[in-house]
Amino acid sequence: MSDHEQQQSAPRRGKVLEALARAERKVFTRPAPKSAKAQVKFLLTRAKGSTQALAGRLGVSHRTVERYRAETLTTPQKRCRTALVEEAESEWQPQVRAQARQQAATSSGMMMDVTAHF
Repeated sequence: MSDHEQQQSAPRRGKVLEALARAERKVFTRPAPKSAKAQVKFLLTRAKGSTQALAGRLGVSHRTVERYRAETLTTPQKRCRTALVEEAESEWQPQVRAQARQQAATSSGMMMDVTAHF
């Protein structure tokens, strides 16, 4: 395979992998919590109720985490909102995927239709 052919196949391979990842997200996932309170509640359950641990992961004080949980703060600042979304999705998606894969393994399986253009 020449260098030119390898360079052209790499973007195609990337597109195929992206399409597979999108298909997997459709099949295996449900939406992560959207509101700050729901995200904090979910992350606190994953952190076993430790506001200190969650605050460290988000880069805020434990008092801020407590305010989100009590709903005295409802709209996070941009930096905190980004951290909340990233942390919630990183914790949420693997859990849901594992449950869906386990269910597919114990039932009749899973079927996907894929169309690729090369």
